[in-house]
Amino acid sequence: MLKGKKIVLGVTGSIAAYKAALLVRLLVKEGAEVQVVMTPSAKEFITPLTLSTLSGKPVLCDFFNSGSGAWNSHVELGLWADAMIVAPATASTIGKMACGVADNLLVTTYLSMKAPVFIAPAMDLDMFAHPSTQRNLDVLRGYGNNIIEPAAGELASHLCGKGRMEEPDKIVALLKDFFLGSAELCGKKILVTAGPTYEKIDPVRFVGNYSSGKMGFAVAEECARRGADVTIIAGPVSVECDNPRIKRIDVESAREMYDAAMTEFPSCDAAVLSAAVADYRPAVQAGEKIKRKSESMVLELEANPDIAASLGAVKREGQRLVGFALETENGHENALGKLEKKNLDFIVLNSLKDEGAGFACDTNKVTVIDREGSCGYQLKSKKDVAKDIVSHLSKLLLLIVMFLLPFSAKAEGEELNATVTLNASKVQGTNTDVFKQLEESLNEFINNRKWTANTYEEEERIDCNFTFVVNSYANDGSFDCSLMVQATRPVFGSSYTSVLFKYEDKSIKFNYQPFDRLEFVEDNLDNNLTATIAFYVYTIIGMDLDAMGELGGSEFLNKAYTIAGNAQNLGDAGWRAGSSSNNRYTIIDDYMNGAMEPVRKMMYRYHRLGLDAMFKDADGGRKEITEGIRLLKKAYEDRPMAYFTKLFTEYKVDEIVNVYSKCTPEEKKSVVEILSSINPSLSGEWDKITKNNN
Repeated sequence: MLKGKKIVLGVTGSIAAYKAALLVRLLVKEGAEVQVVMTPSAKEFITPLTLSTLSGKPVLCDFFNSGSGAWNSHVELGLWADAMIVAPATASTIGKMACGVADNLLVTTYLSMKAPVFIAPAMDLDMFAHPSTQRNLDVLRGYGNNIIEPAAGELASHLCGKGRMEEPDKIVALLKDFFLGSAELCGKKILVTAGPTYEKIDPVRFVGNYSSGKMGFAVAEECARRGADVTIIAGPVSVECDNPRIKRIDVESAREMYDAAMTEFPSCDAAVLSAAVADYRPAVQAGEKIKRKSESMVLELEANPDIAASLGAVKREGQRLVGFALETENGHENALGKLEKKNLDFIVLNSLKDEGAGFACDTNKVTVIDREGSCGYQLKSKKDVAKDIVSHLSKLLLLIVMFLLPFSAKAEGEELNATVTLNASKVQGTNTDVFKQLEESLNEFINNRKWTANTYEEEERIDCNFTFVVNSYANDGSFDCSLMVQATRPVFGSSYTSVLFKYEDKSIKFNYQPFDRLEFVEDNLDNNLTATIAFYVYTIIGMDLDAMGELGGSEFLNKAYTIAGNAQNLGDAGWRAGSSSNNRYTIIDDYMNGAMEPVRKMMYRYHRLGLDAMFKDADGGRKEITEGIRLLKKAYEDRPMAYFTKLFTEYKVDEIVNVYSKCTPEEKKSVVEILSSINPSLSGEWDKITKNNN
């Protein structure tokens, strides 16, 4: 999960700086690329030489290299990194980060950072508890930073209390969990409603409520963080979001929110309805300000459309619908009533009687209720509450729905049902037309080309997502992009789709000018972009056919292998044979190696004999999946350094945990032992199998 990730580690002047050495070592061991940035005072506690030796990179301390005069660009670091960790973070640095005091390279790097930031405070207990420190931490949380709470124990002052920097192994585990979740909902479309609605009485007055929208926006941000494409329909709120995966629709009234929700919901996989929608609106809205004419006034109200009930009425199989219930009495009973009446999958209950919950707070205390029971949570930040809610939703979206699909329609299109997204938010001040043209050209190139001579039924087409992030672009048309590729296959007999392949390609360099025609000729590779796309397409089709019949994808996997071999002269590191990095060549070389044949046979057992059979024979299908996992273990034992075996378990982890949620303790124990031996870095996830008592 950290393999290939680029991490900026900021080290400040704290006695806990000695822990930075272990943190660097653990990150590098996980396969991350670490760039250390130190404050001047940090050098008094640990030498740059130590951290440079462990990271394999020169440590950056100053704006300029005193020897060469070269500029250490904080802007480039902000664009380069996948995450930034400040550990240890002193009270002084925390204050500077909160207030934007850019007087050293670490703070300027933080202010330029495009990636998520994690801050691990380290200081004496009184300094940590001081109101100014707590206020600064609240400010940083409000900016979207992740605060890694310090531990309690003996401090450098020999006092005991909260202030010890969290241990490096726990920081690494937290970072791994973050990146594991960052693609969990990739390919899913989520609708969120947030904030109040205002129902006009006249041009200057309205009926409304105190909702701030913070809870809904936190849910939207968490869904986007896990890879979903999110549409948020927001009432009148001041909350902002800048995640490129979130599309915002601003509305004012309940009617406007209803119209937007009914329009957006049919194309979504799920909706989370956290908005506090007014139940009633004035029957008549005055065109002019109503003047005071008497000591009393009667305001006639009429009902607004019920958004949750309306969406519940049109919800199709496989869609998920989540509601909220803010109650002042009989909360559990009222929430259960809404759950049934509005056809919700689960409902989030909170009460105004709980201090710190409800409107105008940064915290919330909720109970998640579904038809199986309820799960209550303690008071926590709305950001953390959002994680709990989205985790519940994610499990539902991964759940196999057991019903038959009518496999009858023939495909008019080709093999792939691909979505191409190009994110150029890292590139500033550039003509956006070129990015729009490239995105359209890629969609046409992938979807309109006949890649095989096979006949695909409509329901058998392979859903794919190609998400490009532009790291750099020059006016001469040269691009450097990262690419997240994900493909899923339909599970026969259900509405569930299973991840077939998922991989993050860290860098693809190519040239493109607006209106260039994207072409691909297998025996004449002259375009790195189309060669890369064709490689992934053939790999995905080959794996899909391997999943349909034992070793069934050889023709197309050999095509991918040929592309990887012929692309050696394109000069892109992603093709480099014999490279120690995990690149395109490594993946296909691993998969097609003779010793890895059990992996290819595993694909058939896992998907066609396993998942496809589970809707009518859950035990039999699961046994085939277990046999497939045993084949995976055999391949791992023969080639323990092979990349694909671990890649498979990483993108299948949630699905595998779900598959074994209902089986005997002996079966759970056996499969956990196998999985832990294949990928011990996911042992915490495998343990969920044995802890699940369903």
